Amino acid sequence: MINNLILFVKGIIFWLIFLTSTVLLAPVLMALRIFGYKAAFLIAKFWAFLIIKSLQYICKIKYRIHGEIKDKKGVIFSKHQSTLETILFLLIVPNPIFIVKKELMYIPFFGWCLYLLNNISIDRSSGRLAFEKVVIQTKKIIEKGHTVILFPEGTRVAVGNKTKLKQGGVLMIKSLNLPVIPITHNAGKFWPKHGFIKYPGTIQIFIGNPISLENKTLDSFREEIESWMDSMSAQ
Repeated sequence: MINNLILFVKGIIFWLIFLTSTVLLAPVLMALRIFGYKAAFLIAKFWAFLIIKSLQYICKIKYRIHGEIKDKKGVIFSKHQSTLETILFLLIVPNPIFIVKKELMYIPFFGWCLYLLNNISIDRSSGRLAFEKVVIQTKKIIEKGHTVILFPEGTRVAVGNKTKLKQGGVLMIKSLNLPVIPITHNAGKFWPKHGFIKYPGTIQIFIGNPISLENKTLDSFREEIESWMDSMSAQ
């Protein structure tokens, strides 16, 4: 009972820092965007640094990375369990750009910054047209030296659930002719989906070797990625 109360109070303190820093820094990011992407991204990275440090000191959540990103021109396929990993990726992925659903762009402050930082939005109601637009944008972004991040399961999935990649992400890789860099983690264990309380512990982040579609069927390619993610998630 007492432990839960302590976690609840820590959760309140953390969310106050999260909301205050977001509201204060978002206008700064928007203002600095007129000087270019790099100036705005520095603010985003500083915001992420504040949030992660708050999690470390207040909620006692740390992280450990296993492996490294070996192919800067690959597309990251990551498990999506909470908001936590998206914040972490701002710090640990070089020049990150996210592929996100269009609706996120309309969230005050947070969504506006997503848009200004050149993240790629997808209108899931537009079907094939949306797919082709995302492929074109992704090619251009990667050519500029960014690392594109996709959550290929299409939504947040609880810790322990089997990986099931959506066909759209696999088809995108085929169109781009690029390898996939798989990443899995257990962030949802400490920052659960829709969870107010944050639980102490160490997030384990596993970065795999690039997986190529070359000489593979789409099904075998997808199964290889799913199998790797599930095997590493079990550790």
